Amino acid sequence: MYKKLLISIAVLIIAIFSCSICFANNGLQDAAEGVRNAVGGAENAVEDAAKDISNTSKNATENLEKDANNTENAVMNHNTTNTEKTTTTDGNYTANRTATTANNTFMGMNATAWTWLIIGIATIAIVALVWYYSMQVRSSNGRD
Repeated sequence: MYKKLLISIAVLIIAIFSCSICFANNGLQDAAEGVRNAVGGAENAVEDAAKDISNTSKNATENLEKDANNTENAVMNHNTTNTEKTTTTDGNYTANRTATTANNTFMGMNATAWTWLIIGIATIAIVALVWYYSMQVRSSNGRD
């Protein structure tokens, strides 16, 4: 059994070294060119992607700057228009036109009076509850 295995290995080694074509030389050269082409292609892809990203961010920045300038111009024009409107009044403006009137009441009381009324009622209720619970504790301890 060992003789067959030893003879098979020897024949295989002789067959490998007896070939006149050397695969190592052409194979390594082809492999090196393949690796070089793959690396070059990857380099080009990364470079193109970086250029695309750079151009996109540059365009976005330019568009944002244009929009900001347009907004600034619109605000300046609006302010100019408002200034012209307020400076062309006839001088008859009084604060009574925008002041609130006494009609904002409910049952004859305004919002401030209602707020104080609710706070007072809540205070009386809290004091009554504290007194009730303190009397209940006192009576449950047998101190009537």
